[in-house]
Amino acid sequence: MIYNTRLTAAILLGLATPSAALAEPVCYDAKVRALPVDQVPSEIGDCGNDCIIMLWPWFVDLRVTRVIEGALPSKMVRVLTVQHTYRVSRVGTWLLRKNTAGGYNVVVPEDGAAIVRCSDGISSVEPYIRPGDEHTLDDLRDAGIRRYGHHAN
Repeated sequence: MIYNTRLTAAILLGLATPSAALAEPVCYDAKVRALPVDQVPSEIGDCGNDCIIMLWPWFVDLRVTRVIEGALPSKMVRVLTVQHTYRVSRVGTWLLRKNTAGGYNVVVPEDGAAIVRCSDGISSVEPYIRPGDEHTLDDLRDAGIRRYGHHAN
């Protein structure tokens, strides 16, 4: 399953909860060529002295240069991805899966597995990170900016 092990640290810290994103078929809604223009890590709590967090949710703003498959509402899109650090800022291919927050999760093949385009009418998945009752995804992004800053071009 995509990101099952990668979200373990975030789940343990209470930043995200297991979601339908982990149980849904692995597929993408849009395949795009895009440049990451802003990358903000979500805020990670203290997990103690004996742990290392290797991967956690990031907010990434993409400037889409070409839609290869599927459709997007605009040439700028904010996505959620799970990564260790900012990505090298160059145009690359991104697989995007619609999430229930109105945005997209980045889907990454594991172990060289092929990922196919989602069939029409398939439900959106949960975002990789979900805020508590009192907050929004924008609140979580703003907290990440305050703590870590932007990783922009």
